[in-house]
Amino acid sequence: MGVTYRPATLDDAELASDLMTAAYPAMAQDRVMLRYRWERPRAGFESARYIAEKSGQPIAYLAWLHGPWAQTPDRHCEVEVWLDSDHVDRQVLSRMWSWIGDQAVEQGTRMLLAYCAEDQPEMLDVLASLGYSRERSEKVWELDLKAHGPRIQAEAKDASRTAEADGIAFTTLADWSDPEALRKLHELDARTRQDIPVSFPLVRETYDDFVRRASSPDRPAARFWIALEGSEPVALSYLRFPPIRGAVWTGYTCSHPRYRGRGLARGVKLQSLAQAVDLGVPSVWTDNDGENGPMLHINERLGYTQRPGLVEHHKRVRPNGG
Repeated sequence: MGVTYRPATLDDAELASDLMTAAYPAMAQDRVMLRYRWERPRAGFESARYIAEKSGQPIAYLAWLHGPWAQTPDRHCEVEVWLDSDHVDRQVLSRMWSWIGDQAVEQGTRMLLAYCAEDQPEMLDVLASLGYSRERSEKVWELDLKAHGPRIQAEAKDASRTAEADGIAFTTLADWSDPEALRKLHELDARTRQDIPVSFPLVRETYDDFVRRASSPDRPAARFWIALEGSEPVALSYLRFPPIRGAVWTGYTCSHPRYRGRGLARGVKLQSLAQAVDLGVPSVWTDNDGENGPMLHINERLGYTQRPGLVEHHKRVRPNGG
């Protein structure tokens, strides 16, 4: 019997997270967070999700996702295939990537965007055989907090004293009482993301979408760190703590362009890492674009160890009716 596909419902979030974890255990997926994202899509974004089954047994999760076509002139669409590693087979992978690509083409995309890890040789081979080209790399790092914890805590205290002498205070979102806090953070987030090396222009996140993301179950306000000059946020960093399963990851770290070169991004990131040490977190993961030199340098100085990264692939296609 061949592979069949059915649409995934909200109630399939746990199954999908299990399949994604079985496909690549190094980056386990949390079912609570997956459902949270499914329930709260970004404004104007469209997506579809599927469960692949063989002989009645779920073996893979597939999806496509794209932003508003009016804001994505390149009309790129991200496609995903998460095949349980116990069922990995090049022919099966090839058929799955072709199938989900066809679903995306029916939406009018002109560019398919796919990711896989550097240590997934079958995925890399299949994507190449289907005409996908390797375009960018995403570096992945892990910081052993058991080994580096005391040093991280000492450096965090030093960074806080240095910033304070420079008129900057480090605090958490929970301790920041400004009624406009989230609007100010939204502006800082949107401004700094313009400087991230990307293949395609980023769609600006709406304020409501930012609030939903900033309030998600994996990022409590007490673990969202901010550098303040007076009432203005000038840098931020936070960790994502999955409620059920998976590693703790750095969610985002940035500083306003006018404040760069003063060690604030590193300093505020150190506060979040020192807090993780206090909480008994064994290690923290992070990822950065391979061309984001400043953040790569910060990670190296903090003692992160490089892990297999992610490879971004592109495939130009002709949309249906195009």
